[in-house]
Amino acid sequence: MANGYISLIVLGLIVFLVIVGVAYGVDYMLNSAEVASDTITAYYVPNATINLGTPGQEPFWQSIPWTAVPLVPTVPVPDGISGHTQTVYVRAAWTYVDGVPYVIIDMKAPVVGQESWLACPERTPQGQIWAPFPIPEPKGWWVVNVSYKASDQGVASVYTLPTSEQIGYPPNQALTNPITIYVYNVSGKLYGQIVGAVNPQGVPLNNGQPINITSIDLIVNGSINVTSLEQFLKLGLNGTTWFQDAYNLFYPEDTAGYVSLFYNSTYMYPERFAIMWLLGGVPSDWTQIAYTPHMMPGTSGALSAGQAEIWFFNDNPRGNNTQDPGYPGPTFFSRTSPPPYIHWPSYKDPLNLGYLPNQGLIADIYVNGSSIYYIGGNYLSTFPPIDNPHINPWEVWNGLVNKSLLWDPSVVATGFQFYNTPTGPWMIIEFARTFSTVGVSNGQGESHYQVQLQPGHTYWVAFAVFQGGAGESVDFKSISFWWRIYIQPADPQQSVLPLFIITNSILSPIVAVAIINRNTMMSELNRISMSLPKFIRSMLLLILLVSLPIFNGIYAVIDSIRRLSI
Repeated sequence: MANGYISLIVLGLIVFLVIVGVAYGVDYMLNSAEVASDTITAYYVPNATINLGTPGQEPFWQSIPWTAVPLVPTVPVPDGISGHTQTVYVRAAWTYVDGVPYVIIDMKAPVVGQESWLACPERTPQGQIWAPFPIPEPKGWWVVNVSYKASDQGVASVYTLPTSEQIGYPPNQALTNPITIYVYNVSGKLYGQIVGAVNPQGVPLNNGQPINITSIDLIVNGSINVTSLEQFLKLGLNGTTWFQDAYNLFYPEDTAGYVSLFYNSTYMYPERFAIMWLLGGVPSDWTQIAYTPHMMPGTSGALSAGQAEIWFFNDNPRGNNTQDPGYPGPTFFSRTSPPPYIHWPSYKDPLNLGYLPNQGLIADIYVNGSSIYYIGGNYLSTFPPIDNPHINPWEVWNGLVNKSLLWDPSVVATGFQFYNTPTGPWMIIEFARTFSTVGVSNGQGESHYQVQLQPGHTYWVAFAVFQGGAGESVDFKSISFWWRIYIQPADPQQSVLPLFIITNSILSPIVAVAIINRNTMMSELNRISMSLPKFIRSMLLLILLVSLPIFNGIYAVIDSIRRLSI
């Protein structure tokens, strides 16, 4: 009788292992196939050399395949301007330079429309400037009101606008227009003028000519009240820049109804590429249900869930084009002068990205549920800035700040090129960055808004392409669903666990076939058990009884590890 029990228990244990092996093996392989279908591997390439003057042509790319990433329009309406690019091709690699890891990502796409690198300001089909007040500034004493009469734009008063009355978007930001105030002494009499003021639609006041000041009431540094031109001059404020508040603003939400922009054969926008790195803060299944990164229409780029970093490239003014008059974009970087930013010793970047020959830059952007924010550089962007909180924009604009204290916008270098193929012109871009940006701003916090990479880890990303020569810009582009980028470990050795699982999934069906012939199996088990001494049979029975919950626990642990790995 005992032999029969042992036989049944052994049979049950085998059946249990078969079921676990088959179920887990199938589950593992299905999950692996699903992950592989939307994963781009960043392959480890020893001693790779980055040449951004010839993007995508470095020798190490020859062994790395392109992945075709489908794109969809961001504004999917009939005859809309979005969705010109149906597929973007992506590949990735990484290497060590003096012990510091760098990630390298290539994107390429066909040119739709005309090759365009001379950027024009975006306009609605009715001619309205898309962003008439393009400089968002933190609310503060530097925001002023220029009060004028429509019947006479040649004269105006200027005064500091209370923070409570500063109108802006997103919260705590004032959308503004920079103006400069000058004071002149003519035969002993002081005259003040405002240069650069505009009306609520962004059209220059007084046909762009200086406006004479009738009265002045400004707060300086939050405490000094300036009420006369003489006081303004004595304080050394002549020729300083202030920020005209955007009263009666054409708000971002006013643009939500537009499905196109104005453009023609000579009035076009730049080509743009973007990589969005998800930083978290989303529901656990948000990225796994074929969901595109969704920015809320009618906002300045607010993300519908979570937070992300965007590497945003446009070929004017940030491309490495020697004909580009706008290079290198709204930063303090200069092609000819020494870089003003300090790469702090705590930030390891032996290539000195941002200052390589023949390179372009990106707009490094952070986005959350409130807005898009520009990381680093000065306040010369249509995005609100995130920067050192101890520095205010008035000081930056007026040259009163040590520029090295600003966050460094040049941590991602790019190379961009057009090239011809038998099927027409294409464009390719290459991005390069260190895995980690911790320390780039001496601990001031820039890295908190940037993705930090590690070998062996997987990151959620999305890709976008703007066909400037076909009218795409601002909200209008082609964007991918969420994809994964997996950073291949430098050590090629793989874990034993997946091999065990796959082997078990193959062998288990073979064992299952043997179990189908139960009579033969039971006879063989009885024969084996009868040949064993009674003591060993008893110990085997005890071991098998204890093993059942242990095997169940092992399966649970393995399953947890597997789920964490994807």
